[in-house]
Amino acid sequence: MESIVLIVDDEKNIREGLAEFLRQEGLNVETSPDGESALKRCRGGADIALVISDLKMPGMDGMELLKALKKETEGIQVIMLTGHGTIRDATEAMRLGAWDFFTKPIEDYDRLSIIVRRVIDNHKRYIRTRRLEEEVAERTRFRSIIGNSAAIRGVLDTVSRVAPARASVLITGESGVGKEMIADMIHHLSPRAEKPLIKVHCAALAESILESELFGHEKGAFTGAVGRRRGKFELAHEGTLFLDEIGEIEQNIQVKLLRVLQEKKFERVGGEDTIEVDIRLIAATNKNLLEEIKKGSFREDLYYRLNVVSVHVPPLRERKDDLPLLINTFVKQFAQENAKVVDGVDEAARARLYNYSWPGNIRELRNCIESAVVMTKGPLVREDDLPPTLRSVSADGFIQIPAGVTLDEAEQIIVARTLTELRGNKNETARQLGISRKTLYRKLTEWGTPDEEINNSGADKESATEKI
Repeated sequence: MESIVLIVDDEKNIREGLAEFLRQEGLNVETSPDGESALKRCRGGADIALVISDLKMPGMDGMELLKALKKETEGIQVIMLTGHGTIRDATEAMRLGAWDFFTKPIEDYDRLSIIVRRVIDNHKRYIRTRRLEEEVAERTRFRSIIGNSAAIRGVLDTVSRVAPARASVLITGESGVGKEMIADMIHHLSPRAEKPLIKVHCAALAESILESELFGHEKGAFTGAVGRRRGKFELAHEGTLFLDEIGEIEQNIQVKLLRVLQEKKFERVGGEDTIEVDIRLIAATNKNLLEEIKKGSFREDLYYRLNVVSVHVPPLRERKDDLPLLINTFVKQFAQENAKVVDGVDEAARARLYNYSWPGNIRELRNCIESAVVMTKGPLVREDDLPPTLRSVSADGFIQIPAGVTLDEAEQIIVARTLTELRGNKNETARQLGISRKTLYRKLTEWGTPDEEINNSGADKESATEKI
Protein backbone atom coordinates (compact mmCIF):
# COMPACT_ATOMS: atom_id res chain seq x y z
CA MET A 1 0.00 0.00 0.00
CA GLU A 2 1.42 3.37 -1.06
CA SER A 3 1.58 6.19 1.50
CA ILE A 4 -0.24 9.31 0.27
CA VAL A 5 0.15 12.99 1.15
CA LEU A 6 -3.17 14.90 1.11
CA ILE A 7 -2.93 18.68 0.59
CA VAL A 8 -5.93 20.70 1.80
CA ASP A 9 -6.27 24.35 0.84
CA ASP A 10 -9.13 26.44 -0.53
CA GLU A 11 -6.70 28.36 -2.74
CA LYS A 12 -6.18 26.26 -5.88
CA ASN A 13 -2.84 27.77 -6.90
CA ILE A 14 -1.30 27.08 -3.51
CA ARG A 15 -2.50 23.48 -3.21
CA GLU A 16 -1.63 22.58 -6.82
CA GLY A 17 1.80 24.23 -6.58
CA LEU A 18 2.63 22.37 -3.39
CA ALA A 19 1.30 19.12 -4.89
CA GLU A 20 3.51 19.51 -7.94
CA PHE A 21 6.61 20.09 -5.79
CA LEU A 22 5.96 16.93 -3.75
CA ARG A 23 5.23 14.86 -6.87
CA GLN A 24 8.59 15.93 -8.26
CA GLU A 25 10.06 14.62 -5.01
CA GLY A 26 8.66 11.20 -5.97
CA LEU A 27 5.73 11.23 -3.52
CA ASN A 28 2.12 10.21 -4.05
CA VAL A 29 -0.08 13.27 -3.63
CA GLU A 30 -3.80 14.02 -3.61
CA THR A 31 -5.59 17.33 -3.04
CA SER A 32 -8.82 18.55 -1.42
CA PRO A 33 -10.33 22.05 -1.60
CA ASP A 34 -11.89 22.01 1.88
CA GLY A 35 -11.83 20.32 5.27
CA GLU A 36 -15.06 18.36 4.80
CA SER A 37 -13.90 16.54 1.65
CA ALA A 38 -10.46 15.94 3.19
CA LEU A 39 -11.99 14.32 6.29
CA LYS A 40 -14.20 12.11 4.13
CA ARG A 41 -11.16 10.96 2.14
CA CYS A 42 -9.17 10.20 5.29
CA ARG A 43 -12.02 8.09 6.66
CA GLY A 44 -11.91 5.99 3.50
CA GLY A 45 -8.69 4.10 4.15
CA ALA A 46 -5.35 3.78 5.87
CA ASP A 47 -3.30 4.93 2.85
CA ILE A 48 -3.25 8.61 3.88
CA ALA A 49 0.00 9.15 5.76
CA LEU A 50 0.07 12.94 6.01
CA VAL A 51 -2.35 15.85 5.70
CA ILE A 52 -0.87 19.26 4.91
CA SER A 53 -3.72 21.67 5.67
CA ASP A 54 -4.25 25.39 5.57
CA LEU A 55 -5.33 26.74 8.96
CA LYS A 56 -7.88 29.29 7.72
CA MET A 57 -10.52 27.88 5.31
CA PRO A 58 -14.26 28.41 4.79
CA GLY A 59 -16.44 25.81 6.51
CA MET A 60 -14.31 23.31 8.42
CA ASP A 61 -11.00 25.08 9.04
CA GLY A 62 -7.64 23.44 9.62
CA MET A 63 -7.96 23.33 13.41
CA GLU A 64 -11.34 21.57 13.23
CA LEU A 65 -9.96 19.15 10.65
CA LEU A 66 -6.99 18.39 12.93
CA LYS A 67 -9.30 17.67 15.89
CA ALA A 68 -11.52 15.40 13.76
CA LEU A 69 -8.56 13.47 12.35
CA LYS A 70 -7.10 12.83 15.80
CA LYS A 71 -10.49 11.66 17.05
CA GLU A 72 -11.67 9.54 14.12
CA THR A 73 -8.54 8.14 12.42
CA GLU A 74 -5.27 6.42 13.34
CA GLY A 75 -1.77 6.89 11.98
CA ILE A 76 -2.42 10.13 10.03
CA GLN A 77 -0.10 13.06 10.80
CA VAL A 78 -0.87 16.73 10.14
CA ILE A 79 1.30 19.66 9.10
CA MET A 80 -0.44 23.02 9.44
CA LEU A 81 0.00 25.96 7.03
CA THR A 82 -0.88 29.51 7.99
CA GLY A 83 -0.51 32.86 6.34
CA HIS A 84 -2.77 34.70 8.74
CA GLY A 85 -2.28 32.95 12.05
CA THR A 86 -0.11 33.76 14.96
CA ILE A 87 2.36 31.85 17.08
CA ARG A 88 -0.58 31.16 19.38
CA ASP A 89 -2.41 29.31 16.53
CA ALA A 90 0.67 27.26 15.76
CA THR A 91 1.20 26.41 19.43
CA GLU A 92 -2.43 25.31 19.79
CA ALA A 93 -2.14 23.12 16.67
CA MET A 94 0.97 21.43 18.08
CA ARG A 95 -0.79 20.92 21.41
CA LEU A 96 -3.65 19.18 19.58
CA GLY A 97 -1.23 16.80 17.89
CA ALA A 98 0.03 18.48 14.72
CA TRP A 99 3.42 17.16 13.59
CA ASP A 100 4.74 20.61 12.57
CA PHE A 101 3.68 23.93 11.01
CA PHE A 102 4.84 26.21 8.17
CA THR A 103 3.95 29.78 7.32
CA LYS A 104 2.73 30.72 3.84
CA PRO A 105 4.27 31.31 1.43
CA ILE A 106 6.62 28.39 2.14
CA GLU A 107 10.23 29.41 1.76
CA ASP A 108 12.20 26.46 3.15
CA TYR A 109 11.19 23.66 0.77
CA ASP A 110 14.22 21.58 1.72
CA ARG A 111 13.03 21.44 5.35
CA LEU A 112 9.50 20.61 4.17
CA SER A 113 10.83 17.76 2.01
CA ILE A 114 12.83 16.30 4.92
CA ILE A 115 9.88 16.46 7.32
CA VAL A 116 7.43 14.97 4.82
CA ARG A 117 9.77 12.03 4.10
CA ARG A 118 10.23 11.46 7.83
CA VAL A 119 6.45 11.29 8.27
CA ILE A 120 6.14 8.89 5.31
CA ASP A 121 8.80 6.60 6.80
CA ASN A 122 6.98 6.60 10.14
CA HIS A 123 3.71 5.79 8.38
CA LYS A 124 5.27 2.82 6.60
CA ARG A 125 6.54 1.50 9.94
CA TYR A 126 3.07 2.03 11.39
CA ILE A 127 1.49 0.02 8.54
CA ARG A 128 4.03 -2.80 8.99
CA THR A 129 3.26 -2.90 12.71
CA ARG A 130 -0.47 -3.00 12.05
CA ARG A 131 -0.02 -5.88 9.61
CA LEU A 132 2.07 -7.76 12.16
CA GLU A 133 -0.63 -7.20 14.79
CA GLU A 134 -3.26 -8.49 12.37
CA GLU A 135 -1.17 -11.59 11.65
CA VAL A 136 -0.79 -12.22 15.37
CA ALA A 137 -4.54 -11.75 15.84
CA GLU A 138 -5.18 -14.17 12.98
CA ARG A 139 -2.91 -16.77 14.56
CA THR A 140 -4.61 -16.17 17.90
CA ARG A 141 -7.94 -16.86 16.20
CA PHE A 142 -6.80 -20.46 15.69
CA ARG A 143 -5.63 -21.04 19.24
CA SER A 144 -8.98 -22.82 19.60
CA ILE A 145 -7.15 -25.66 17.81
CA ILE A 146 -5.38 -26.52 21.04
CA GLY A 147 -2.62 -29.05 21.34
CA ASN A 148 1.06 -29.76 21.05
CA SER A 149 1.03 -33.51 20.50
CA ALA A 150 2.74 -35.02 17.48
CA ALA A 151 -0.67 -35.93 16.08
CA ILE A 152 -2.08 -32.40 16.13
CA ARG A 153 1.21 -30.84 14.97
CA GLY A 154 1.01 -33.09 11.92
CA VAL A 155 -2.51 -31.87 11.18
CA LEU A 156 -1.51 -28.21 11.49
CA ASP A 157 1.53 -28.77 9.28
CA THR A 158 -0.68 -30.25 6.56
CA VAL A 159 -3.11 -27.34 6.90
CA SER A 160 -0.33 -24.76 6.52
CA ARG A 161 0.87 -26.44 3.32
CA VAL A 162 -2.53 -26.95 1.71
CA ALA A 163 -4.10 -23.60 2.63
CA PRO A 164 -2.43 -21.51 -0.14
CA ALA A 165 -3.45 -24.00 -2.86
CA ARG A 166 -6.67 -24.24 -4.88
CA ALA A 167 -7.08 -27.99 -4.42
CA SER A 168 -10.18 -29.53 -2.84
CA VAL A 169 -9.68 -30.83 0.68
CA LEU A 170 -11.39 -33.74 2.43
CA ILE A 171 -11.30 -33.55 6.22
CA THR A 172 -11.98 -36.85 7.97
CA GLY A 173 -12.43 -37.72 11.61
CA GLU A 174 -14.97 -38.69 14.22
CA SER A 175 -17.73 -36.36 15.37
CA GLY A 176 -16.49 -33.70 17.75
CA VAL A 177 -12.81 -33.67 16.76
CA GLY A 178 -12.92 -30.15 15.29
CA LYS A 179 -13.26 -30.68 11.53
CA GLU A 180 -15.10 -27.38 11.07
CA MET A 181 -12.32 -25.47 12.85
CA ILE A 182 -9.80 -27.03 10.46
CA ALA A 183 -11.93 -25.84 7.53
CA ASP A 184 -12.01 -22.34 9.05
CA MET A 185 -8.25 -22.37 9.35
CA ILE A 186 -7.67 -23.49 5.76
CA HIS A 187 -9.92 -20.71 4.45
CA HIS A 188 -8.49 -17.93 6.61
CA LEU A 189 -4.91 -18.86 5.72
CA SER A 190 -5.72 -19.01 2.01
CA PRO A 191 -5.62 -16.29 -0.67
CA ARG A 192 -9.45 -16.37 -0.51
CA ALA A 193 -9.51 -15.21 3.12
CA GLU A 194 -11.17 -11.90 2.24
CA LYS A 195 -13.92 -13.69 0.30
CA PRO A 196 -16.91 -15.59 1.74
CA LEU A 197 -16.67 -18.86 3.65
CA ILE A 198 -20.06 -20.52 3.18
CA LYS A 199 -20.99 -23.58 5.26
CA VAL A 200 -23.60 -26.27 4.64
CA HIS A 201 -24.41 -29.11 7.05
CA CYS A 202 -25.49 -31.77 4.58
CA ALA A 203 -26.86 -34.22 7.15
CA ALA A 204 -29.34 -31.66 8.49
CA LEU A 205 -31.22 -31.20 5.19
CA ALA A 206 -33.51 -33.45 3.16
CA GLU A 207 -32.44 -34.16 -0.44
CA SER A 208 -34.96 -31.76 -2.03
CA ILE A 209 -34.01 -28.97 0.34
CA LEU A 210 -30.28 -29.63 0.04
CA GLU A 211 -30.40 -29.35 -3.76
CA SER A 212 -32.03 -25.93 -3.54
CA GLU A 213 -29.70 -24.92 -0.74
CA LEU A 214 -26.62 -25.74 -2.81
CA PHE A 215 -27.68 -24.67 -6.30
CA GLY A 216 -30.52 -22.21 -5.68
CA HIS A 217 -33.86 -22.22 -7.48
CA GLU A 218 -35.99 -20.21 -9.85
CA LYS A 219 -39.42 -18.84 -9.04
CA GLY A 220 -42.04 -21.58 -9.37
CA ALA A 221 -39.49 -24.42 -9.47
CA PHE A 222 -41.49 -26.21 -6.78
CA THR A 223 -44.30 -25.55 -4.34
CA GLY A 224 -43.23 -22.71 -2.09
CA ALA A 225 -40.64 -21.29 -4.49
CA VAL A 226 -42.17 -17.81 -4.56
CA GLY A 227 -39.05 -16.16 -5.94
CA ARG A 228 -35.58 -16.75 -7.28
CA ARG A 229 -33.04 -17.83 -4.66
CA ARG A 230 -29.28 -17.95 -4.96
CA GLY A 231 -27.65 -21.14 -3.72
CA LYS A 232 -24.55 -21.60 -1.60
CA PHE A 233 -22.35 -22.15 -4.65
CA GLU A 234 -23.22 -18.68 -5.95
CA LEU A 235 -22.81 -17.11 -2.52
CA ALA A 236 -19.36 -18.69 -2.20
CA HIS A 237 -18.13 -17.37 -5.56
CA GLU A 238 -14.41 -16.56 -5.35
CA GLY A 239 -14.43 -17.87 -1.77
CA THR A 240 -14.69 -21.24 -0.05
CA LEU A 241 -17.62 -23.66 0.28
CA PHE A 242 -17.52 -26.04 3.25
CA LEU A 243 -19.76 -29.13 2.99
CA ASP A 244 -19.95 -30.83 6.37
CA GLU A 245 -20.95 -34.52 6.56
CA ILE A 246 -20.55 -34.97 2.81
CA GLY A 247 -21.05 -38.71 3.25
CA GLU A 248 -24.77 -38.13 3.90
CA ILE A 249 -25.72 -36.70 0.49
CA GLU A 250 -27.85 -38.75 -1.91
CA GLN A 251 -26.67 -40.04 -5.32
CA ASN A 252 -28.70 -37.44 -7.23
CA ILE A 253 -26.91 -34.58 -5.47
CA GLN A 254 -23.57 -36.35 -5.83
CA VAL A 255 -23.91 -36.29 -9.63
CA LYS A 256 -24.58 -32.55 -9.68
CA LEU A 257 -21.80 -31.89 -7.22
CA LEU A 258 -19.36 -33.83 -9.39
CA ARG A 259 -20.28 -31.71 -12.39
CA VAL A 260 -19.65 -28.46 -10.51
CA LEU A 261 -16.23 -29.70 -9.43
CA GLN A 262 -15.34 -30.76 -12.98
CA GLU A 263 -16.85 -27.93 -15.02
CA LYS A 264 -17.27 -25.09 -12.50
CA LYS A 265 -20.84 -24.55 -13.70
CA PHE A 266 -24.41 -25.55 -12.83
CA GLU A 267 -28.07 -24.53 -13.22
CA ARG A 268 -30.46 -23.49 -10.50
CA VAL A 269 -33.31 -25.88 -9.69
CA GLY A 270 -36.00 -25.20 -12.30
CA GLY A 271 -33.68 -22.94 -14.30
CA GLU A 272 -32.03 -23.11 -17.72
CA ASP A 273 -29.31 -20.48 -17.39
CA THR A 274 -25.83 -21.91 -16.76
CA ILE A 275 -23.98 -20.24 -13.91
CA GLU A 276 -20.19 -20.36 -13.67
CA VAL A 277 -18.50 -20.18 -10.28
CA ASP A 278 -14.99 -20.07 -8.88
CA ILE A 279 -14.96 -21.78 -5.50
CA ARG A 280 -12.57 -23.75 -3.34
CA LEU A 281 -14.37 -26.79 -1.92
CA ILE A 282 -13.65 -28.23 1.51
CA ALA A 283 -15.64 -31.29 2.57
CA ALA A 284 -15.75 -33.17 5.87
CA THR A 285 -17.09 -36.52 6.95
CA ASN A 286 -17.10 -38.86 9.94
CA LYS A 287 -17.75 -41.81 7.63
CA ASN A 288 -15.25 -44.07 5.91
CA LEU A 289 -16.04 -43.09 2.31
CA LEU A 290 -14.10 -46.03 0.88
CA GLU A 291 -16.48 -48.33 2.75
CA GLU A 292 -19.42 -46.26 1.44
CA ILE A 293 -18.09 -46.72 -2.10
CA LYS A 294 -18.02 -50.49 -1.59
CA LYS A 295 -21.63 -50.35 -0.41
CA GLY A 296 -22.58 -48.38 -3.51
CA SER A 297 -23.81 -45.36 -1.55
CA PHE A 298 -21.01 -42.98 -2.55
CA ARG A 299 -19.59 -42.32 -6.01
CA GLU A 300 -15.95 -43.24 -6.47
CA ASP A 301 -15.34 -40.48 -9.03
CA LEU A 302 -16.72 -37.86 -6.63
CA TYR A 303 -14.54 -39.23 -3.83
CA TYR A 304 -11.37 -38.68 -5.84
CA ARG A 305 -12.51 -35.18 -6.81
CA LEU A 306 -13.04 -34.32 -3.17
CA ASN A 307 -10.00 -36.10 -1.80
CA VAL A 308 -7.27 -34.22 -3.67
CA VAL A 309 -5.74 -33.48 -0.29
CA SER A 310 -6.77 -35.39 2.82
CA VAL A 311 -6.58 -34.07 6.37
CA HIS A 312 -7.35 -36.61 9.07
CA VAL A 313 -8.12 -35.17 12.50
CA PRO A 314 -7.29 -37.76 15.18
CA PRO A 315 -9.75 -38.56 17.98
CA LEU A 316 -8.95 -37.29 21.44
CA ARG A 317 -8.11 -40.76 22.72
CA GLU A 318 -5.19 -40.80 20.25
CA ARG A 319 -3.82 -37.45 21.41
CA LYS A 320 -4.17 -37.68 25.18
CA ASP A 321 -0.89 -35.79 25.52
CA ASP A 322 -3.00 -32.71 24.75
CA LEU A 323 -5.43 -33.30 27.63
CA PRO A 324 -3.61 -31.17 30.25
CA LEU A 325 -3.47 -28.17 27.90
CA LEU A 326 -7.08 -28.64 26.78
CA ILE A 327 -8.40 -29.02 30.32
CA ASN A 328 -6.54 -25.96 31.63
CA THR A 329 -7.62 -23.85 28.63
CA PHE A 330 -11.29 -24.77 29.01
CA VAL A 331 -11.25 -24.25 32.78
CA LYS A 332 -9.84 -20.75 32.31
CA GLN A 333 -12.31 -19.94 29.52
CA PHE A 334 -15.44 -21.05 31.36
CA ALA A 335 -14.35 -19.58 34.68
CA GLN A 336 -14.04 -16.23 32.95
CA GLU A 337 -17.36 -16.60 31.12
CA ASN A 338 -19.16 -17.46 34.35
CA ALA A 339 -17.36 -14.86 36.49
CA LYS A 340 -15.98 -17.55 38.82
CA VAL A 341 -12.58 -18.06 40.41
CA VAL A 342 -11.59 -21.59 39.38
CA ASP A 343 -7.87 -22.29 39.30
CA GLY A 344 -7.90 -25.82 37.93
CA VAL A 345 -8.83 -29.45 38.54
CA ASP A 346 -7.92 -31.46 41.62
CA GLU A 347 -5.88 -34.64 41.33
CA ALA A 348 -8.77 -37.10 41.68
CA ALA A 349 -10.92 -35.35 39.08
CA ARG A 350 -7.95 -35.03 36.73
CA ALA A 351 -7.34 -38.79 36.99
CA ARG A 352 -10.92 -39.46 35.89
CA LEU A 353 -10.54 -37.05 32.97
CA TYR A 354 -7.29 -38.72 31.87
CA ASN A 355 -8.74 -42.20 32.21
CA TYR A 356 -11.87 -41.57 30.12
CA SER A 357 -11.93 -42.59 26.44
CA TRP A 358 -13.81 -39.45 25.21
CA PRO A 359 -16.06 -40.94 22.50
CA GLY A 360 -17.45 -37.44 21.89
CA ASN A 361 -13.92 -36.04 21.51
CA ILE A 362 -13.14 -32.33 22.00
CA ARG A 363 -16.82 -31.37 21.95
CA GLU A 364 -17.55 -33.75 24.82
CA LEU A 365 -14.52 -32.60 26.80
CA ARG A 366 -15.46 -28.96 26.33
CA ASN A 367 -19.03 -29.56 27.52
CA CYS A 368 -17.78 -31.63 30.46
CA ILE A 369 -15.41 -28.89 31.67
CA GLU A 370 -18.06 -26.20 31.22
CA SER A 371 -20.51 -28.20 33.33
CA ALA A 372 -17.89 -28.88 36.00
CA VAL A 373 -16.84 -25.23 36.25
CA VAL A 374 -20.48 -24.18 36.61
CA MET A 375 -21.12 -26.81 39.31
CA THR A 376 -18.00 -26.41 41.44
CA LYS A 377 -18.24 -24.41 44.66
CA GLY A 378 -14.53 -24.03 45.26
CA PRO A 379 -11.35 -22.97 43.48
CA LEU A 380 -10.75 -26.47 42.09
CA VAL A 381 -13.00 -28.79 40.07
CA ARG A 382 -13.57 -31.97 42.12
CA GLU A 383 -14.80 -35.45 41.24
CA ASP A 384 -18.32 -34.61 42.44
CA ASP A 385 -18.43 -31.67 40.01
CA LEU A 386 -17.93 -33.89 36.96
CA PRO A 387 -20.91 -35.16 34.92
CA PRO A 388 -22.26 -38.62 35.88
CA THR A 389 -20.61 -40.22 32.84
CA LEU A 390 -17.19 -39.25 34.15
CA ARG A 391 -17.91 -40.17 37.76
CA SER A 392 -18.68 -43.75 36.70
CA VAL A 393 -15.21 -44.21 35.19
CA SER A 394 -12.41 -45.85 37.16
CA ALA A 395 -10.53 -43.03 38.79
CA ASP A 396 -7.07 -44.51 39.25
CA GLY A 397 -5.83 -42.66 36.18
CA PHE A 398 -2.68 -44.78 36.01
CA ILE A 399 -1.79 -48.43 35.60
CA GLN A 400 -1.08 -49.75 39.09
CA ILE A 401 1.72 -52.32 39.26
CA PRO A 402 2.21 -54.05 42.63
CA ALA A 403 5.67 -53.97 44.17
CA GLY A 404 7.71 -57.15 43.82
CA VAL A 405 6.40 -58.31 40.44
CA THR A 406 8.83 -59.34 37.72
CA LEU A 407 9.41 -57.22 34.61
CA ASP A 408 7.58 -59.84 32.55
CA GLU A 409 4.59 -59.69 34.88
CA ALA A 410 4.62 -55.87 34.80
CA GLU A 411 4.65 -55.97 30.99
CA GLN A 412 1.64 -58.30 31.04
CA ILE A 413 -0.28 -55.89 33.30
CA ILE A 414 0.51 -52.92 31.01
CA VAL A 415 -0.52 -54.77 27.84
CA ALA A 416 -3.70 -56.19 29.37
CA ARG A 417 -4.78 -52.80 30.76
CA THR A 418 -4.09 -51.04 27.47
CA LEU A 419 -6.07 -53.67 25.56
CA THR A 420 -8.97 -53.27 27.95
CA GLU A 421 -8.98 -49.47 27.64
CA LEU A 422 -8.92 -49.77 23.84
CA ARG A 423 -11.72 -52.33 23.86
CA GLY A 424 -9.59 -55.14 22.47
CA ASN A 425 -8.28 -53.19 19.47
CA LYS A 426 -4.89 -54.87 18.95
CA ASN A 427 -3.76 -52.57 16.13
CA GLU A 428 -4.24 -49.47 18.28
CA THR A 429 -2.78 -51.18 21.36
CA ALA A 430 0.38 -52.05 19.44
CA ARG A 431 0.64 -48.51 18.13
CA GLN A 432 0.24 -46.88 21.55
CA LEU A 433 2.74 -49.28 23.16
CA GLY A 434 5.25 -48.63 20.38
CA ILE A 435 5.50 -52.23 19.20
CA SER A 436 4.42 -54.03 16.05
CA ARG A 437 1.15 -55.95 15.85
CA LYS A 438 3.19 -59.10 15.24
CA THR A 439 5.14 -58.55 18.47
CA LEU A 440 1.90 -57.99 20.40
CA TYR A 441 0.39 -61.26 19.11
CA ARG A 442 3.61 -63.12 19.95
CA LYS A 443 3.57 -61.82 23.52
CA LEU A 444 -0.12 -62.65 23.99
CA THR A 445 0.53 -66.16 22.71
CA GLU A 446 3.52 -66.61 25.03
CA TRP A 447 1.45 -65.42 28.00
CA GLY A 448 -1.51 -67.56 26.97
CA THR A 449 -3.82 -64.57 27.36
CA PRO A 450 -7.33 -65.53 26.19
CA ASP A 451 -9.47 -62.93 24.45
CA GLU A 452 -12.07 -63.19 27.22
CA GLU A 453 -9.61 -61.51 29.59
CA ILE A 454 -9.05 -58.72 27.14
CA ASN A 455 -12.59 -58.02 26.05
CA ASN A 456 -15.83 -59.39 27.37
CA SER A 457 -17.03 -59.95 23.83
CA GLY A 458 -13.86 -61.81 22.88
CA ALA A 459 -13.70 -59.81 19.65
CA ASP A 460 -10.71 -57.97 18.26
CA LYS A 461 -12.54 -54.75 17.43
CA GLU A 462 -10.54 -53.17 14.66
CA SER A 463 -11.72 -49.97 13.09
CA ALA A 464 -13.05 -49.91 9.56
CA THR A 465 -9.95 -48.04 8.45
CA GLU A 466 -7.69 -50.76 9.86
CA LYS A 467 -9.49 -53.44 7.89
CA ILE A 468 -9.00 -51.71 4.54
